[in-house]
Amino acid sequence: MRTGSGVADWRAAADPEDLREYDRFGPWIDRVTEPVDMPRRFRPWWDELGGVPFLLKVPRDYDRAQVRPGMDLYRSVVAIGDERVTVLDAGEREVARRDILTGDVVATNLYRNLLLGRWSVLLADGGSMDIEFNSVSLPVIAQADRFVRRLLQGERRHEAPAAAVRPGDHFFRAVAAELDAASDEPVRPVHVEDAGRLCRSLRGWRRRSAGMMLLASGSDLVIVNRDLATLPLLRRGHYASNIETIAFAGMTSWSLEEPEADDPPRFGALVITCGRQVVRQPFLDRPDGALAALAAHGVPRA
Repeated sequence: MRTGSGVADWRAAADPEDLREYDRFGPWIDRVTEPVDMPRRFRPWWDELGGVPFLLKVPRDYDRAQVRPGMDLYRSVVAIGDERVTVLDAGEREVARRDILTGDVVATNLYRNLLLGRWSVLLADGGSMDIEFNSVSLPVIAQADRFVRRLLQGERRHEAPAAAVRPGDHFFRAVAAELDAASDEPVRPVHVEDAGRLCRSLRGWRRRSAGMMLLASGSDLVIVNRDLATLPLLRRGHYASNIETIAFAGMTSWSLEEPEADDPPRFGALVITCGRQVVRQPFLDRPDGALAALAAHGVPRA
């Protein structure tokens, strides 16, 4: 065994709780299930938050080789319960607290781009709660997203519409199947625009469309896009995507921005308003299937 300043020495000298946190640390969001797993700076809130369905600790952006036991390894803790979401952010001296009532949440958005991800909880006041994560954290983030979406469904439940369209794009087919399998109720595509169509950008330049898909369940409208409306004419890799789930119960109105006639076509936009939160999704073809779902749920046109 090494002696002097070797690894064995500093591990032996470390506090056991600090060593446990150090050994578990990585670029992933971890669930906290017992007091010893709560980062030391946030431990005063354990008694209040320890019983919520999802208690997540978000790591700082440290390389593993930089860290040692006892360092302040986590930048925030997020507690997701039935009635509120509590966010604790560690500043230089103090921990800032933010409480969000689940009744103020109108949508969630899951953004992914290879190893990078961002989960956003969108609020009726126009704000959001955002968590950036490494893709290895996707399973726990997806579980938290499903939990929040169930809270948003409200009492206005309808049968899911029949599948009006079938995606031709492999990515959209895979997402549609994944969403349907992970949901408590059927989720059906109601409007699909596969990628690669010739179109014009907002400035009138010739481009290829990035594609998008709209799905509906008995409770939600789901927007799937590639984070861009258009791509360059010369093909190149593009891996970003958004899955945005909006509860019909939280919508206050919708409107259409009709496109100018052109060849190749220009984009219009479906605009959905939830209080002061506005979601705008460009389209090339009028999304009649989505409009029918909005009408069936009694969402008024602005």
